[in-house]
Formats: sequence, C-alpha cells, structure tokens
Amino acid sequence: MRYSLAIILIAMIVASAWAYSQKDWKVAYIGGPDSEQGPYRGGDVKFLKNGFIISATGGDIWSNKLGCTLVYLDGVVGDFTIEYTIEEHTTDPPTTWSKCGAMVAQDIEPDTPYVFLQSTCSNDPTAVNDKGTKLISRSQRGGPAGPSSNGWTPLKWPVTYKLVREKDLFTASVSFDRGRTYQSIADPADGKEDHVTLELKDPVILGIAINGHNSGQTTGTATVTDIKINGKNAFAIEPAGKLAATWAMLKR
Repeated sequence: MRYSLAIILIAMIVASAWAYSQKDWKVAYIGGPDSEQGPYRGGDVKFLKNGFIISATGGDIWSNKLGCTLVYLDGVVGDFTIEYTIEEHTTDPPTTWSKCGAMVAQDIEPDTPYVFLQSTCSNDPTAVNDKGTKLISRSQRGGPAGPSSNGWTPLKWPVTYKLVREKDLFTASVSFDRGRTYQSIADPADGKEDHVTLELKDPVILGIAINGHNSGQTTGTATVTDIKINGKNAFAIEPAGKLAATWAMLKR
C-alpha cells in the first residue's frame, strides 16, 4: 500500500510541477539608459483573465544590453513547450522593430544569455510584410545578440506561436488558426532555419517580452492570451494538483 501511495505522490508532484496559475507570473523591467535603442523608459503590464496587455517604451531585444518589459515564470527546469497568441501588437509611433514574443533566459539581467522568439508589430507595413518572425539569441553573458533564423512572413493577427525546448535545442513554429495547425517559421528558399541551439543552465526564466525601439521614442503594446505550457493553461485562477493538498490527502 505504501509503495502504491509513493507512486501516486510522485506522479502528482510531476503533474503539479507544470501547473501554473495567474499568481505565479512576475514582471521585470529590464534595462535603462544604456540599453540597445535606449533609453528603455519602462513599460506597463495589465493582467487579464487569460493573459495580459504588455508595453515597453524604447529599448530593444538585440545587441549587448536588453531593454524590454518581461512577464515571466522563474524556476523552470527541463524540456517544455510554450504556446501563446498575440491578439494585436501595435507601436506608437509606428516603427519596424518593436518585437514581442517568448523569451527563455538565464536570469533577468540586461546582459543575460537568452533565446527570444520575435514577432514584429501589426501596424507597420514593413514589419508585417518583410520582418515577420525570427529567433534571436545571445550565447554568452554580455556578448552580442542577433538573429539565429529568419522566418515566416507576412504575418497576420491574431498569430499563435509555439516554442519547444528539448535540452539545448529550441524550435519555433507559427499558427494562424489559434493553434489548430502549426507551420515552421523557416524560409527554406533563403536557407533560413526554425531552430537554434543554446546551452542554458536550469532553472531558467520563461516568459513573454516586448520592446519599444526607435531610440527611446516608440512604445510597443501587445495583447497576449491563451498561454499554455506543455498543453496546460498557464493562466488559470488556481493551479491544479497542489502539492500540499495532495500530501494531506495521502496522509489520510
């Protein structure tokens, strides 16, 4: 009987490890006057029932120092899949290089190593038609960051993304029917790929980031909804399978 209870407990612990709720998400304002495309002037996050509205003024997710607003989970370990929908991503004034998307980082310092799944803004024709989606990465702390792949264009909204971590391999895909079907972000005609390899030490930061750009003059704003991690709603009011409740049940 004890052996059976131990198996149940282990299974429930594993299940609860990926059961995130709205209250688990944190906010970081990363960067300052010396950020790429700085100054990064900060931003705002408004939480919704199924996601959030996130903004950033100035800054960039590029080069040597981040300037971005990040809504994130910390303490994430192992392989995972994150899916999310960007309902709309606008800039004021319109600009090409405001970026929004999933970020996997070692920490929340401006010089952190990271992988970022870029989605360009919806109200700038150049961004929509020519810039689209790509993976951006920084392999060494304080080192340069730049494109790891160019991807699918043109974009249209809402757009749903999926980023998969398998050890050191990160692979991205995109959907225009809210995640019912996905396609690679790669552009084979230009020799572009849909993945990047980067070694990050567990635990990592996992979240959604946005920057403004334009030497601190542009504000980027995006509405991000329907966030799932390993197929589970990561924005529920309460997580499923609370460990404390599970342990109390087993003791009884």
